[in-house]
Amino acid sequence: MALALALLVVYLGWVGYQGSLLFAANDRAGDCRTPTSAFGWSYEAINYEISSDGDLESFTDRLACPNQGQAAGEDLRTGDGVRIAGWYIPADNQAGPTAPTVVLAHAEGANKSEMLAWASPLHAAYNLVLFDFRNHGQSSGEVTTMGVREAADLRTVLDWLVEAKRPSSIAVLGVSMGGAAAINEAITDLRVAAVILDSTHATLANALGARLDRDGYPLSIPGAWSILLGGLLRTGEDMSSADPVQAIGRYGQRPVLIIAAGQDRAIGPNDAADLLAAAREDGASTEMDTCADAGHAGSISTCSAEYAGWLLTFLGRSLPQAP
Repeated sequence: MALALALLVVYLGWVGYQGSLLFAANDRAGDCRTPTSAFGWSYEAINYEISSDGDLESFTDRLACPNQGQAAGEDLRTGDGVRIAGWYIPADNQAGPTAPTVVLAHAEGANKSEMLAWASPLHAAYNLVLFDFRNHGQSSGEVTTMGVREAADLRTVLDWLVEAKRPSSIAVLGVSMGGAAAINEAITDLRVAAVILDSTHATLANALGARLDRDGYPLSIPGAWSILLGGLLRTGEDMSSADPVQAIGRYGQRPVLIIAAGQDRAIGPNDAADLLAAAREDGASTEMDTCADAGHAGSISTCSAEYAGWLLTFLGRSLPQAP
């Protein structure tokens, strides 16, 4: 029994260490498309020189770039000093900067370029802001905290948006980690009129356990908590403190749309339903749509037509229009 206990401790320590490396991974390579190269859209660069995007044209595969281009400048920083880069994309209907605006928040390991897929059904009617979280894309930072510090990144972007464009109303669409950051920021940030959560976990422990199960590791529940402990030691943050199921219960009565992927193996099987129940218990105006055949963050492609309808119908009801 002593040997078995020792082996268990060693195994959980190894899982915790290996899993915690996720939070320090450098996520600045991959998709480097711009709104112009992907769709021919005009856009404004936020906190970097837009002319530097021309350097990206030398990459033959814009979905597998060695870097994301020029690093974020000094003009847009979070309270803890992280430099944030992004894009402002005017709506195709030329409604002007005061029209309703949607901020898109990407998943862990992704970047603003990958959010162009989510921008596509929104561009005709809404101004858009896409940005890189800390330790991703063109933004600075060295660790990822799964929504804890990322909420401050989103707050910084909202500060810029309100100061520079003064939109009549704002919604935030967050995917996975982006959803965790969105709902945690929206608790106290009443500038956010509506939130859309796509493939967002209820608890990070559920998500980590699901991934351990998916990859064939035993003891997924204690393994998940070992990773959270490893993450605490590596980043100094208790990442379970940003669990969306807790945050959504304090979100109030503003509208929220939950989009679930029926084949999602990266979060717990009941996470979307748990979020829905927690939101409704607090009286939020909540609805949920499900793409039955989609994997994690895959509803936008697997159910593209339905997805566009879900977004536009929800936003049409939820965002006050410009006067």
